[in-house]
Amino acid sequence: MTDDLKKLTTALRMQDPAGHVQVDPLVLSATLHDIIGNSAQAPQKAERRWSRRRWLILIPVTALLAGAAVLAPVIHPGDVGPMTLGPAKALAFTRNGDYIDVRIVDPDADPRRYRQDFAAHGLNVKLTMEPASPSLVGALVSVSSPGRMVVFHPDEFEIQDGTRSARIKKIEGGGCGNHWCLAGVSIPVGLRSPFEIIFGRAARPGERYEVAGDPTARGEILEGMKLENWTVGEVRAILRERHATVSDYYKASTSNDWTKYPLPARDVPDGWYVHHVGGGDVPNSVRLRVSPQPTFAHQAEGAAGYPSAHRP
Repeated sequence: MTDDLKKLTTALRMQDPAGHVQVDPLVLSATLHDIIGNSAQAPQKAERRWSRRRWLILIPVTALLAGAAVLAPVIHPGDVGPMTLGPAKALAFTRNGDYIDVRIVDPDADPRRYRQDFAAHGLNVKLTMEPASPSLVGALVSVSSPGRMVVFHPDEFEIQDGTRSARIKKIEGGGCGNHWCLAGVSIPVGLRSPFEIIFGRAARPGERYEVAGDPTARGEILEGMKLENWTVGEVRAILRERHATVSDYYKASTSNDWTKYPLPARDVPDGWYVHHVGGGDVPNSVRLRVSPQPTFAHQAEGAAGYPSAHRP
């Protein structure tokens, strides 16, 4: 190939509007099988048609300039790797009996692609992606059904619609620490009730988290650490080393409401104890639930004769 022809070929490939299109390996394999089978039995005239057909299938779709010729390599069956036809799917669907397993493949996909994927399977499902901290990216973090009651069971969700109900199975996933999340859901093939699910996606620059995960979970700022009953001063020092901050302090109580007793940072001395660490709503931040005393369980250990030092 001359230098001029190389330059022309390169320029054409760069301008190819369908350069992302790849051949589905299953379709390609079946087509090649038919072609090879037919060619073995057809006369010479048919072989010419086979050669032309192979050329049409295997040449990349390219925008041809007037008067320009394009040379393309022939693809042999053994050379074909994992390929797809058209843009990659945003969701992964797997038929499992009377259910379809749904998992996220591309957390950053355009929401229209999610709707198209579900519609292609006849499912009335709305999927929303919310900015989330690292351990929740690609994980399912919420389920609901507008105007209907959703009952949570150990292994599934039940959508109650009058006298009827539909059950959606959970696909368990790991890596979320103490935050609830799933890898996906298994939806009945005949589901007609509207169903909404929220998956986490990576936050864009300057974006706050809509869903903050466990800061000690995989990929988070305090991954793998157990900070209960450490002093506030020790935790502050660790966070400084990791270029992280405490966004909010709350007084520990028996209430499950984190925001019930907020505390100004100036009123939280280094000698207080951390009862719980939660994720903040901005990257590299945490929220601390604190108290002047260690947790009740730790005090009980001290009373039973065990070491009562603040660090476990």
